[in-house]
Amino acid sequence: MANVKYFKTDRRKYYRITHGTESPSMLRRLFTWVFNYGFHCVMAYRFGAWAGRVYKANRFLGLPFKLIHLVLSCWMKMFYHMSLEDGSFGPGLYIGHIGTIYIGPTTIGANCSLTHNVTIGIGQTEGAVGLPTIGDNVWIGTGAVISGPIQIGNGVTIAPGCILSRSVPDGCLVAGNPGRVVLREYDNRRLFGYLYEQAINGLHRGDGSVLERDPDTDSPRSDTTSDQQRQ
Repeated sequence: MANVKYFKTDRRKYYRITHGTESPSMLRRLFTWVFNYGFHCVMAYRFGAWAGRVYKANRFLGLPFKLIHLVLSCWMKMFYHMSLEDGSFGPGLYIGHIGTIYIGPTTIGANCSLTHNVTIGIGQTEGAVGLPTIGDNVWIGTGAVISGPIQIGNGVTIAPGCILSRSVPDGCLVAGNPGRVVLREYDNRRLFGYLYEQAINGLHRGDGSVLERDPDTDSPRSDTTSDQQRQ
């Protein structure tokens, strides 16, 4: 039952980040289930964890589910370029964009968000061979690599392109290669879909125009204007 509860938390997080509410309309829910490929990968991962539990309890009953997950896993690797099944994720897993994500046999806490080109696995440095352990409420940016026997604390934000092979205390923003703490007591709640309007609306583009979203379609408006034009 734990996997079912975890998936319910995953689903609510997808709704919150994608639509700004954990109770969107049926049409928006359907759109998430059908067209959000990251959500598909999370569903496949949770199904595999559930199938493994069933197989462990009763091999005869669990074998069909294990075979189904094997097919799903092959599909994710071949077409989505995703490998999650070795990892252990807490509830609230969110994948923003699919593609070339590899998660080794590591433990990751609740409310983790990651996006494409992320690798979390075994460090190969002499004297530092091992796997990372990642806490709760951790946001991992595009292209990040996390490796070695390190501890990532709760509320950590790992910037895009960061190559991290050292432990990080709670609440830090890390960036660079090699990854270093650049800011302490960093509040990353906005990255998880909280404060949704502040996170999505009012973003400035390089040309000075402001990104706004249509409340009906939840997509960017095409008639944005610059701040000077609005004034």
